[in-house]
Amino acid sequence: MRRPTAISAVLVATAVAAAGGCGSSGSGTTSTRAARSQPQQQTPQQEQQQTPRQEDPLAIPARVPRVATGPADPAAERVIRAWLRELGHNHIRRAAQYFALPSKFQNGTPVLEVTTEMERIAINVALPCGARATRFGGAGQFTIVTFRLFQRSGGDCGGGVGAVARGAIRVRRGQIREWYRLPDQEPPGTAAPTGPSV
Repeated sequence: MRRPTAISAVLVATAVAAAGGCGSSGSGTTSTRAARSQPQQQTPQQEQQQTPRQEDPLAIPARVPRVATGPADPAAERVIRAWLRELGHNHIRRAAQYFALPSKFQNGTPVLEVTTEMERIAINVALPCGARATRFGGAGQFTIVTFRLFQRSGGDCGGGVGAVARGAIRVRRGQIREWYRLPDQEPPGTAAPTGPSV
């Protein structure tokens, strides 16, 4: 739950490479001609209008809630606690089984589409810390979880030990369908009713 390790970086590189391949002609003819032509001068206003606004690939999707608005669903809590227990004991394959195929995962990366067994194992390996849930809350279909990080067996939590992390997790039919790392601190004045810490 700290920075993604090399394994998640490989997943990101694969996703970026796949995205980069879309829409390219492969011939290079058009780009060569464009490079040889002299572009006309444009005003800053024209350039701003013609330049499409680039979305930050690392941004959390706008539809994902950042804070809880009410209590968490008890069934979702049970799934998340069970997943954390397996991860904390370095039972990576068991932990991976709590992620649905397909599912979405984001931990300081673009949103990753997890579609294979190898990928759902990789995202669990890429979490270097174990975590204990200290607070649960609900927001629509998501569970907002506050974690306390610890050194898990087989991981390398380093300076993350004892730190607080937060996530927005969507659980459906006993599996995690979406997992997003949230900013560690809630925005001020956004406290909402949450479940008890354990």
